[in-house]
Amino acid sequence: MSEESPLSALMAVMSPRDGADDRVDWAAAREEWGVSFPSDYIAFMAAYGSGGIDDAFSVLAPALAEDSPWNAEYDGMGAETRNLRFTWRRERPPEGVAADPDRLIAWGVSCGADILGWVTDDGDPDAWPVVVWERHGSPTWKVYDMGMAEFLRRVFRRGFPECPLSDLSLWGEPAPHFVHWRVERQRWESGFNPYTGKPDPYFGMTFD
Repeated sequence: MSEESPLSALMAVMSPRDGADDRVDWAAAREEWGVSFPSDYIAFMAAYGSGGIDDAFSVLAPALAEDSPWNAEYDGMGAETRNLRFTWRRERPPEGVAADPDRLIAWGVSCGADILGWVTDDGDPDAWPVVVWERHGSPTWKVYDMGMAEFLRRVFRRGFPECPLSDLSLWGEPAPHFVHWRVERQRWESGFNPYTGKPDPYFGMTFD
């Protein structure tokens, strides 16, 4: 019997029903970033795409879509990677990790202003560890020898000695809800909370 993939294990915990294939041009992403991306992340982008988890965590795509309401200077993987690299230079990196700041790429942010990324020193993207800058943590830097899909699954299942994020919203969450950003926008503009499906008092607000 073949071993369950990290993404399959994650999908057993968090349904991709409100996800959408972002149809990422991976050749263009490789040219822009200078690296290939991990297989679990590529599979995540096909099953879920970029979006939010319970309005507490955002997973980033390699580039903002043309119809994205956000500004690449301040939002998305590019902006958060700049923030992650700047912080790596400013603060002492975790013990035993001597990666150049330019070898870090961000893939997620939390509502607690944590930034999550990869240390891309290894030539095999599937061997990249997850690095977390936990804004309110002590120490602030943590490195986990696993991919992003397994990292998320462990957060939902309390699979670490302590929560690796500043905010506890997703720690041990039995039924995390992922919503693709386009679905989220459509629901907000229709007057519904994207995560609960209930009417929202801020009906009519848009992302423009």
